Amino acid sequence: MSGKHRGRASPFSLSVAAAVVITLASACATAGWAPRGSDYTMPAEETYRPAAVSEDQRLVAEGGRSLAGKRSLVVNGVTFPNDCTGLVRAAYAFASIDLAYRFDEYAGNGVRRLYETLKDENLLYAVRYPAPADLVFWDDTYDANANGRADDELTHVGVVISVDPDGSIYYLHYHYRLGPVIERMNLTRPDDDTRGPDGPVNATLRMRGSPGRSGTNAAQLFRVFGKGYGLETP
Repeated sequence: MSGKHRGRASPFSLSVAAAVVITLASACATAGWAPRGSDYTMPAEETYRPAAVSEDQRLVAEGGRSLAGKRSLVVNGVTFPNDCTGLVRAAYAFASIDLAYRFDEYAGNGVRRLYETLKDENLLYAVRYPAPADLVFWDDTYDANANGRADDELTHVGVVISVDPDGSIYYLHYHYRLGPVIERMNLTRPDDDTRGPDGPVNATLRMRGSPGRSGTNAAQLFRVFGKGYGLETP
């Protein structure tokens, strides 16, 4: 990876993230709720605290935003696969970060390989207020093993575009019908399916018609975040 951006920080300029200069009160987390994966524990209490965003994070988030609605994922002359892993790789390519540089070391789908890459570098964590450019992993978004049960780990990945003080997380992901879209989830209100001007508080993420009993929205299926921009890639 090019080291030209390391160690530098700049203000995050995305319009949806203008609220990063606002001070926020504590989150109102749902009692007893925890991420589906057991590897990482959600803090008992959290307060939104805006932080400096690195140049790499800014490039990933702003570049990722530009990919919404695209039929072809081409960044810096490289074409990426039209799937969820390809989309986050394309977003990270705006910062010259190759998320797949160690994929050959792991088995499984692209989501699991990416998860294992970050896990080995201690870059996974669970919070209610992630950072722009964080990768976000979900379980059970569809019946991957076709056994009729909701027991499918690491089936989907996206990238955080911005975070609002009220807990709204805007993320880019590859919708199985619509392609690259920006939707939102709120980990302070994981069971809230009400709609607002920007759509549902928590977008539906489990694929329509999937069998088995499971949550359906992005917050309910959330597993963990990952700091892909922390990878020291070649």
